[in-house]
Amino acid sequence: MGPETTSVPVTVADALPHLRAGRLTGGDDLTMNRPAKHLIDRRRTYFRQHAAAVLRGRLTGSPDEHHRGMRHRITGARAAAGELWELAARRPTWRVLQSVQSDGGALELDQLVLGPGGVFTIHTIYRPTHDVTAEAAWNEARRTQEILGAATRVPITVQPVIVFVRTKEPRVEGSREGVEVLTTRELVPWLERRRPVLTDRELEIVHLAARDRRTWVR
Repeated sequence: MGPETTSVPVTVADALPHLRAGRLTGGDDLTMNRPAKHLIDRRRTYFRQHAAAVLRGRLTGSPDEHHRGMRHRITGARAAAGELWELAARRPTWRVLQSVQSDGGALELDQLVLGPGGVFTIHTIYRPTHDVTAEAAWNEARRTQEILGAATRVPITVQPVIVFVRTKEPRVEGSREGVEVLTTRELVPWLERRRPVLTDRELEIVHLAARDRRTWVR
């Protein structure tokens, strides 16, 4: 995928035929997203719908497990975001999008990472209290590849990555074929070791599509 090929569109306009031209507005530019935005929004909605139960749990010392689980997920996504910001600061060719969602929430990514070494979906796990499988992360990457491939016509492969936060011994039950499993400390060094597979032009085209909210409305 690295070398220039005739299969790659010659211009950005050719590559992004379905996206409207012009500067993105704030609402359409996903680079404006803060970490865990989708999770924070979901937790607020849950609290509005179950405020009495959540508050009662706090008073009795028996917290609402679903509400607490969402708080843990937010903590995990924020921890991964902090590591990835360090990568982008040191190596500006790497780009990170936070809290990417498809229309209707069928696809939700904690982070989408794009760089010379490829395209990666990040699925964070914070101190798991149950068995973790690779299925969700694999499905996220597969769907992301379908959406970005259709939007850009750039032949990319999206690599799913599960990142364990505050967990010393990451463990995934069942098959983890094609899915990388890392801790937060391992994430950035692993990304930096990826060999280049995207040219500068390919990376720019994929990033332009990925940062546009309208790409994910399908």
